[in-house]
Amino acid sequence: MELPGRTGSGSGQLPLSPHSLSYAGLKGHGLTPTYTASYGGQAAFSPRQYSQEPSSQRQQEDAYFTELLSYSLERLSKEPELLKADQDQIRRQKQESAVTHYRAFINTASCLKVIRDDMQGVAQHVDSLLEDMPSLSSVCDQFSQGASTFMAKRTQNKQLQSNHSTLLELLEVPQLMDTCVRNGNYDDALDLRAFVGKLAFMHADLAVVQGLVAEVDATSQAMLQQLLQKLRGSIQLPECLRVIGYLRRLSAFSEQDLRLRFLQCREEWLAEMVDDLDESHAYEYLKRLTDVYRLHLFDVVMQYRAIFSDDSSNQEQQSSDGGLVYSWAEHRVCLYLAALRRHLPRISEGGSLSSVLEHCMYCGMSLARVGLDFRGLLPPIFEACVLSVFAKAAGSAVETFSMVLEMHKWVAMPAMSARSQARRTGSGDGGANPKADAASLADDAAPPYVLMEHVPLAIFTNGLLSAFNELRHCAPLSLCEPIGLLVQEALERVVAAMAHYSATRMLEEPERALFDAACKAVAKVVCPYIAACFGRIYPGSAQLIDVARAAQPLNQLLEERERLEAASQAAKAAAETPARIARTSSAKAGALRRQPSSSGGSMPSVPRPPTGLMVPLAH
Repeated sequence: MELPGRTGSGSGQLPLSPHSLSYAGLKGHGLTPTYTASYGGQAAFSPRQYSQEPSSQRQQEDAYFTELLSYSLERLSKEPELLKADQDQIRRQKQESAVTHYRAFINTASCLKVIRDDMQGVAQHVDSLLEDMPSLSSVCDQFSQGASTFMAKRTQNKQLQSNHSTLLELLEVPQLMDTCVRNGNYDDALDLRAFVGKLAFMHADLAVVQGLVAEVDATSQAMLQQLLQKLRGSIQLPECLRVIGYLRRLSAFSEQDLRLRFLQCREEWLAEMVDDLDESHAYEYLKRLTDVYRLHLFDVVMQYRAIFSDDSSNQEQQSSDGGLVYSWAEHRVCLYLAALRRHLPRISEGGSLSSVLEHCMYCGMSLARVGLDFRGLLPPIFEACVLSVFAKAAGSAVETFSMVLEMHKWVAMPAMSARSQARRTGSGDGGANPKADAASLADDAAPPYVLMEHVPLAIFTNGLLSAFNELRHCAPLSLCEPIGLLVQEALERVVAAMAHYSATRMLEEPERALFDAACKAVAKVVCPYIAACFGRIYPGSAQLIDVARAAQPLNQLLEERERLEAASQAAKAAAETPARIARTSSAKAGALRRQPSSSGGSMPSVPRPPTGLMVPLAH
């Protein structure tokens, strides 16, 4: 039998190499020897190897034990001797090898010592490394995170670089939209706004998109203000339709708010036009104001109805308040009527009032086509103004008459040529028939010539004629009675002034005669003539002027004068009658004596003196 690993040479010994065993050299250097058995240069058994390779060692031991169990008793009894011989041989070989190769063993031991020292240093460093490993790990984690951030930024930058042209175009969108708004290209601006809105919906988390949205919103606000400013100016219906379409695309207002904002803008524009009118001249101001309302208020209502012509607008127009546009139109009409009430009193000419009324009625007729007929509200305003104008003119005529009457010198005035003609060809009273003159001149409405002899009456008549001339341009039928009362009052004031003058002044006989003639002219000429003129303005209304009542104080005064004058003349005639009869009788007697008796004529009869003369008594 042979031991495992034997070469089978028959010597029964293990072949040992020079490097198989080292003991003396290692021991001489203070090192623990390591026993190494090798078979053909390979280690057959080593404790370190056993510790390092326990499974293979066990397999070898198991194989050896199995081989021992297969030996015979004789062979098994020789095994210890063989093992001892092998051990001795190995020891000798190790000693020989140590002696032979002691330098190598010494070098190896030195190297092992150096290696052991180095390994101790390495172990210390490894311990330090293990201690620093957590901090190193955290630093590495931080570095990893920072690197990840930088990598993400790098990825973004690379992506940005690859999409640089596209991003540049996106960044130019706000500037391009602003340019479109400034140039009035609202369609393109709204398309850009819609594009940015879609981009924001898809990429709301991107900062660049958020910046674009903010800039586009600012430009949209500028566009909104620009569109509203267009509505605050003079704008035609097609342009107005486009502006409202743009506002709807902006979605800045609801439908109801859009209508309200439209009317607010048009209100500002219309109010600005009204404020720009010159108010220094009332007539021109009211005519231009009426033209503004006739043209532009009509246009605004038509624009509103054309833009918002839908079912809701129809329902709004049928509502109890008349709808939004009609509420606004009512507000503007009220402002217009207030302006009329404020400025009409400044107009003192009937022709101007008539012209303004004509403009107002034409404006009302135009606005009636859109349901804004306000003509029924005009008569009270103009009636008050006409009545005020006539009252001022009549009052001024009476005041002027009173002032001239106080300063008038009662002297005879030269008659007109027609008056002189009448005196040469006319009646015994010198043609002084005022009633006949008034009746003859009432038909052609010419002032009676008799008034030329009395300056105060002529001035008063001219004043009332001027008032009538202003009234005839604008004479409302509803003012017939009020104006008749004013005329009646003016005549009564003139008559009262004449009566007061007669009672407070002591006039001499020539002056008294002229004053009485003036009183007759007032009662018989002026009052009927003024009533006739009033009847020409309001046909059939002359009877509203009570001439008899107006002239009653003067008629009473004249009757009193006539009674006094008749009594005075009767007394004077009664005193002069006997002397006149005596003179007449003596003259006839002398004539009879001078006649010859041979004449054969009969003697004339002597008139008998009147008996029983009635002298009226003066009251």
